[in-house]
Amino acid sequence: MRKSNLYYLTISAMFTALIAVGAFIKVPMPLLPFTMQTFFTMLACFILPRNYSSLSAGLYMILGLIGLPIFTSGGGLAYVLTPGFGYLIGFVVANYVAGGFFEHRNSVKPIDYFVAGILNILVVYLCGLGYWYLLANVFTSSSIGLWPLVMNGFILTLPGDIVKLAVAVPVATKIRRHLMK
Repeated sequence: MRKSNLYYLTISAMFTALIAVGAFIKVPMPLLPFTMQTFFTMLACFILPRNYSSLSAGLYMILGLIGLPIFTSGGGLAYVLTPGFGYLIGFVVANYVAGGFFEHRNSVKPIDYFVAGILNILVVYLCGLGYWYLLANVFTSSSIGLWPLVMNGFILTLPGDIVKLAVAVPVATKIRRHLMK
């Protein structure tokens, strides 16, 4: 049975709220905290069509930019000048790109979730690290070298994202089975 736009918009709004909650479930790290945002963006990617999963991440970003304190370190337009903003852009792009992995598939296997999850993580890091590098080395005077960037923005956070992916797969499998009836 085909679901309505209202059905998907409602679930997208729910994921927007979950991503916001995930920003406050955090473990402090040297430059970027470890949060549960990626867990909820991955779940949205696994469960919703790609337009709607991107919408949930995009709405989260817009709500934070207009001033709601829902980002890891607050909110407002000034957040575009923080290293973490590139990762927020990455959530939107990654959910669209990785969400496309599920399009036109009648059945989804656990390995499909892992492949889409790895793709999601890589796109988020590509956007996050690229934005951070440009922000630090081109637009502001707070230069960062390639090794500290990769160490703090990728190597230290990747194991946590792999664990979140491993948890997201069985959760998404169960949720998708119930929501997509």
